[in-house]
Amino acid sequence: STIWSLYLRETEKEDKELANSLQVGIDELLIFIQFTVSQAGLFGGILTAFLIESRKDLQVDPLQEILQTLQNQFAATTSPSFEVSKSSLVVNYLWFSSLGLTLFSALCAVLAREWLANYIPVSPGSRSSDACERLLRVKRAQQWRLESVVTGIPLLIQLALFLFSAGLVLFTW
Repeated sequence: STIWSLYLRETEKEDKELANSLQVGIDELLIFIQFTVSQAGLFGGILTAFLIESRKDLQVDPLQEILQTLQNQFAATTSPSFEVSKSSLVVNYLWFSSLGLTLFSALCAVLAREWLANYIPVSPGSRSSDACERLLRVKRAQQWRLESVVTGIPLLIQLALFLFSAGLVLFTW
């Protein structure tokens, strides 16, 4: 029993270091991409505002349509039908892809944060079953490549930022 409590005490330090190092990065990401009702994350709020504005280019302006119909009735001519420009389609595609990546990375960050919260037990055990449970947690973390997943989340955010920037260049061009 003494050897198991010694083993668990030593491995607890290692587990806490891993969990803390991953937790710090996740918390910073969640501030950047957080989507909650009370507070929108920096990037999510900006991206959503641009999406709302650019989405208008994908549909006919109702007021313009009414004016065109009235003009056509008085002039007895037909007007050309509404066509969405290719640049508007590309911009919206880039921005909606960016939003999708941002939401996916937020989901990954929340799931990783939850897993890390459960990674370290509240009270360290001293039995052999506690040591087996700890070993199982470590093996599963390695099997699911938890560290790679958590460190890969910023790459998704960077890709989302790149897509947003490319869309912004096209939108302002």
